[in-house]
Amino acid sequence: MRLYTRTGASALDHPEYGHFDADENGGFDFPDPLSDELHRFHAGGRPMWETDVERQNRLLAEEMERRRDPATLMDAVQQLVNAARTVSEPASAKPPAETKPPVKRTTKRAATHPAE
Repeated sequence: MRLYTRTGASALDHPEYGHFDADENGGFDFPDPLSDELHRFHAGGRPMWETDVERQNRLLAEEMERRRDPATLMDAVQQLVNAARTVSEPASAKPPAETKPPVKRTTKRAATHPAE
C-alpha cells in the first residue's frame, strides 16, 4: 500500500522489510503488513503516515481554508495586480506624461444681424 509521510522523511529503514526511498511525490510503496503498522503511528495525536485518500482530503481541506481567509485572498489579488503591472510597464519606461485635451478653435464669422 502507498503511504505518504507527514514528517517529511525521504527514506525509511525497517529491520524486517529493508530500505525504502520516497518517490518524486513523496510516497512510499510498502508491503501491506508494514503499511498497516506504519499507518497506526501517531505523534501528539496526529498521524505520521497517510494514505492517498487521506492526503488528498487533507490537501483539499487546507486549500479550502486558505481560500476562505480574506487576507490571503487580498494578498493573492495584490500579487496578481503587481505582476500585471510589471508585465505591462517595462522597468525602463517612463510614466506617461499628463496629456491635455486639444484646444478647440473656432473660426470668426460675420454677424448675421447688422449692428444698428
